[in-house]
Amino acid sequence: MSIDLPDCPKCGAHMEPGFIVDYAYGWAKRVQSKWVEGSPIHSWWSGLSLRGKRTIYISTCRCTSCGFLESYAK
Repeated sequence: MSIDLPDCPKCGAHMEPGFIVDYAYGWAKRVQSKWVEGSPIHSWWSGLSLRGKRTIYISTCRCTSCGFLESYAK
């Protein structure tokens, strides 16, 4: 993760880096979540159309004490 890890905004404890896995097609495909600019545009063929939209992988920090999650798209 290429961000400076903050202290937990809820309890002040240490945050650790990680990411959230999305499961597409059941267990067959595992991918890292992405942020997509703009509003969702539904597509009959693919579910959502991402054509021409900027996407950024999402990294998530987890508090080692209370479990609070904070996500970043950098």
